[in-house]
Amino acid sequence: MNALDLLKETLVDNRSVIFSIGSKGFFRFKVWLVAHFLYSEASRNRGVFIDSKKEGIICFSEAKEKRSAAFINELGLIVFGIGPLRILRVWRRQKEVQRFHSQWENYIHCSYLAVRKSARGHGAIFELRDALYQFQLEKQLPILIETTVEKNKRVYQRIGFRIHEERVVSGFKTYCMVKEHSIN
Repeated sequence: MNALDLLKETLVDNRSVIFSIGSKGFFRFKVWLVAHFLYSEASRNRGVFIDSKKEGIICFSEAKEKRSAAFINELGLIVFGIGPLRILRVWRRQKEVQRFHSQWENYIHCSYLAVRKSARGHGAIFELRDALYQFQLEKQLPILIETTVEKNKRVYQRIGFRIHEERVVSGFKTYCMVKEHSIN
C-alpha cells in the first residue's frame, strides 16, 4: 500500500475532511483530492512517513519552512473538493486554528496522523510517533496538533502530547495539543 492509498482509506471517516468536503456528491473523488493535496504538501516538506507494515501514515512540516502543495492540487481541492458553498466556512475554521498556532514563533505542525482501522492496537502509532519525534529532535521545535475526536485526544496524550487549549472551532470542541521539545 502506498501513501496515497493509505490516505484515501483513512480519510473517508475523518471528521474534519467531512466538514470540508461534505459527505455527498462525488465523495470518493473529493477524498481523492484531499489525499493528493495532503500528500503533495507533506512530500514537498519531506514530512510523510509510513510505518514499516504500511498500516499508518503521518504528515507534518516545519511552519517557517513550509512549502504549499502543488498549485494544481490546491486548486483542484478548492474548486472541486470544497466548492464555493463551503469555502468560507473552511477558511474561517483554518483561521481559527491558525490563531492557536500563532502563539509560537516556529513549530512543527502534524497535519495528519492515521492508522488503518484493522491495524489499530498493533503498535503502528509508536513507529509514526518515533518518526515525528526524530524530526522534532533535529529541529528542536514544539509539535502542534489538533483534534475534535475524544479518542484521538487520548491517543495523542498517550504518545506525549498535552492539551494546551480547548476551543470551539466551527461548532466542534477542538483540542489544541502540543508536545514541547526537550533541550538536551
